[in-house]
Amino acid sequence: MRFDTKMGGEIIHLAAPVIVGMISHTVLNLVDTAMVGRLGDTAIAAVGLGSFFSFVLVMVFGSLGIGTQAITSRRLGEKRIDEFGRIIHNAFLLAFAIGMVVSLAGYPASHWIFSRLSGEPSIIRVGTPYLQIRMLGVFAMVVIFTMRGFVYGIARPRIDMVVSVMINMLNIVLNYILIFGHWGFPRLEVRGAAIASVVSTVIGLFVYAVFVERGILRNLPRRPRRGEISGGLMAQIIRISAPRAFQSVSIVGFVIFLSLIGRIGVRELAISTIIHKAFNLSFMLGLGVGTASATLVGRSLGERNERRAVRYGWHSVGIGSIMMGVIGMLFMFFPREIMGLFSTQPGTIERGVLPFRLLGAFQLLDGVGIVLSRTLQGVGSTLYVMVSEMICIWCILIPYTYFAIEVLNGGIVSAWWGLFIYIAAFSAAMTWKFREGGWMHVRI
Repeated sequence: MRFDTKMGGEIIHLAAPVIVGMISHTVLNLVDTAMVGRLGDTAIAAVGLGSFFSFVLVMVFGSLGIGTQAITSRRLGEKRIDEFGRIIHNAFLLAFAIGMVVSLAGYPASHWIFSRLSGEPSIIRVGTPYLQIRMLGVFAMVVIFTMRGFVYGIARPRIDMVVSVMINMLNIVLNYILIFGHWGFPRLEVRGAAIASVVSTVIGLFVYAVFVERGILRNLPRRPRRGEISGGLMAQIIRISAPRAFQSVSIVGFVIFLSLIGRIGVRELAISTIIHKAFNLSFMLGLGVGTASATLVGRSLGERNERRAVRYGWHSVGIGSIMMGVIGMLFMFFPREIMGLFSTQPGTIERGVLPFRLLGAFQLLDGVGIVLSRTLQGVGSTLYVMVSEMICIWCILIPYTYFAIEVLNGGIVSAWWGLFIYIAAFSAAMTWKFREGGWMHVRI
């Protein structure tokens, strides 16, 4: 297949704002960690566990954005623009209702949750109020993720980019003010970090809603009437999104992977944590291209142009793999320099060189799996992606890593081969499904 520069340019043009928005979240996490880290090990452990649990909840219930994007992009291709208002109206109400239930149920359960996340009394004492506050903002993130699916579906990702950057910049400023008590505000420490996250998210939701209303809905030929609620449309969003929600729980598998490596030693766990943080940059590039691919492929299917849908998919794979491959080359040729950004321990840096280089070598292949999985989800083939990832994690990654560490007494390189095999298997499963073509006949 010859590379079409026009098609490639369209993919990059659509993916760029998505990538910028996602990278802004990565930068926020690094800055957030650095600020809380000044409060001590207990604080950073409590915030780490609390934010991870909140992240899992948002990923699970924010999966409503997958179904919203799949339906919206299909209607875009079908030229059924008059449906956009009804889609976002029902998606918003659905996400808000579910998000509020999660937030209100999570607040009183925060102590019980944290006592299951940690057995250390000091971490539970510090982490419980942090999680209580963070739970109050979960509803806003669920709605934002759902609205994100809508703006991605109509190929308007710049809205999400602007709001994401705004939220993250505001969060950093509020962290500085509330954690340490600057500019006349009280020093709230861990509570301040939680309040900063919730306030910036709620403000971001309001701004997002204004952008969608004034930038999109006002220009539609038909606006949704108040009370125009469609149970069928909500059910369709849930049906498409549910497999992605269950798939999000697979994040626990990667936590188990890291915990198994922790049995080798503290240094090995530190190395793996550093590698995981560095990998996030490469992952965001692939996910951004995959999100653009999902919109363009879904739109083409709506236009009943299956050949173009396939071409968009393979072009996206090529672009995403090359982008991730370039990052992988940096991992391969400059592992010490990258490790040195996170650690000052020479022994840790040297021991991490080989697994870092191996991860770099697999980035090109990993790009195939990431882009195609996001593409397949975006056209409604979410069940296949969920089952494939579950099998690859629970039947390959975890058993292999356990066997390598506990039975063979292997080191960090042996353990990380479990992840590399997982990457190869998952990419193969996604490639087979896309080539098989059944995804083109999913009705939305």
